[in-house]
Amino acid sequence: MKKFSWSIILLLLSKLAFAQSDFDKNQQLIYSYLYSKDLAKAKEIIDTKFLNSYDSSKKVIGNVYLADYYSFFNDEFKKAEALETAKAIALKTKNPIDKAYVDFGYARYFDKLNKKDLFMKSLNQSINEFSKHPNENFVLTQLYFLSYNYKSKNSLETDNRSDGIKANQYALKSKNNLFINFTYNNLGYYYKKQYNITNIKNYIDSANVSYKNSLTYANLIKDPSVKKRSIVVYYLNYGSLASIIHPEDAINESLKYYNKTLELTEKDPKYKEVTALTYNNMGSAYENLGNKVLAEEYYSKSYQLAKDNEDIFPSIKLVIMSNLARTYENIGQLDKALQYEREAKDLIQKSNQEQFDNNTKSLEIFYKTQQKNQQIKQLEETNEIYTKQKILYIGLTLLAIAGVIFLSYMLYYKQKANKQKTDLLEAEKSETELTLQLEKEEKARLKAEQELLALQQEQLQKQALVTSLQLNHKTTFINDLKEKLKEDKTINIDRILKDEKLKDDDFNEAQSILQDVHPNLFNRLNDVSKNKLSNQDMKYAAYIYLKMDNIQIANLMKVDPKTVRMTKYRMKQKIGLEKEIDLRTFIQNLEL
Repeated sequence: MKKFSWSIILLLLSKLAFAQSDFDKNQQLIYSYLYSKDLAKAKEIIDTKFLNSYDSSKKVIGNVYLADYYSFFNDEFKKAEALETAKAIALKTKNPIDKAYVDFGYARYFDKLNKKDLFMKSLNQSINEFSKHPNENFVLTQLYFLSYNYKSKNSLETDNRSDGIKANQYALKSKNNLFINFTYNNLGYYYKKQYNITNIKNYIDSANVSYKNSLTYANLIKDPSVKKRSIVVYYLNYGSLASIIHPEDAINESLKYYNKTLELTEKDPKYKEVTALTYNNMGSAYENLGNKVLAEEYYSKSYQLAKDNEDIFPSIKLVIMSNLARTYENIGQLDKALQYEREAKDLIQKSNQEQFDNNTKSLEIFYKTQQKNQQIKQLEETNEIYTKQKILYIGLTLLAIAGVIFLSYMLYYKQKANKQKTDLLEAEKSETELTLQLEKEEKARLKAEQELLALQQEQLQKQALVTSLQLNHKTTFINDLKEKLKEDKTINIDRILKDEKLKDDDFNEAQSILQDVHPNLFNRLNDVSKNKLSNQDMKYAAYIYLKMDNIQIANLMKVDPKTVRMTKYRMKQKIGLEKEIDLRTFIQNLEL
């Protein structure tokens, strides 16, 4: 006996994921309306709040929603067109969040086409980007729910529990009661399935807690139609679990929840597919009870609602037909059993063909779109190259014109500058010549003044030397006279003054000669002497330079001629003259 769980529908509805922000109520409303199948309301919000917005990012999101909307009508062309429009806008905005939404939309698209590599690439890129931003729990819930759905359909994928838990965790963070409700429903379905595989009781406990939590959050949903559908899903799912929790009264427990489902859906045309599923599950319950008549009755009701209902998936119809065929076989109506088996076979063929056609059509649209995009990209690149070349040519032309103008200006400016420079150089040349002439005249004047000053200085130095010698002589004379007066009161003053008068005459004669003494004589003597000469030595040198003999020097110095000879001998030694060199000759020939 096969029962159909509403969780399958929840898994299929995972493709309806969209939201950019936990606080964007318009996005959440779109999901709610698509979930409750109020498609007109969903389309209105898509158009007014997103597609007609001046915000490019909102247009990206709106087109991703639009692709979800067209999924309900199996319009693959418009679905692909909406995604391509979103992609084109995202390429222009270069906004990572816009790109993440496009990847999200294509993940759902590639999931339906069974393009595993493209699906995983788009899904992971979207998850990676949304995970970088806060308040994106709403869309991350859908991404992980989509991953769970994909792994559930692929037998090679064994670990899908973590994606179901992550979807629930992000739903709790988003604070969206609808998301929290169906992620708990999803976990309940997972744990129930694990129990059926392993028969481990802990899985039933976990399933029970998950389903109870889903009911808690279903009652918190504000929108009546969304709340109703969420509670219906809970009753339908929990009805199949109740028989396991209460094995002693399994059938009645299941029927209790299925009857609650019918109370909400049986008279509502929007819930025909749910009512059909409920009839099928009730038929399964009666079949387990052994009541073949009631089982056939509810299977038939389910079949009547499902056979012409395009909203019910072929897989669900096949379960119903299989249950009917088995029931008729059990009650001996083999013709009817064969009829439903053939019908099921035809449905499988038709469904496979439709799926193949749809997939083929989708793939054709996809590849044509890719080819078109490639052509557009090539044309854009070609246009970009042409544009760059055009800009380059225009730029080169403008540059050439500017170069000609610049060169003309530079030539004119250079000629003008050269003329000005030539005039300036001529003026500077004249000024320089005048300055040089003035400097030459000034130097000549300064040289004449310096020569005059040198002569005057030389004369003053000579005069100072003579005066110094004369003062020294007078000082010596006066001192000697004082001594003689002290010693002898009867000295002949007239004779002494007469002798001094003669010496003054000699000194006056020497004074005129001493004017010829070179002022550098003393400095030069100090330079050539090995030992330092005394002031008295310098006086002797001056007299020698003036060509005075020993007697004249003795008279001037008031010393004995012998003393003069001894002094000259010592001077010769101080100067460092060889024995054969005459002192007089050396001093008089000294280079000054």
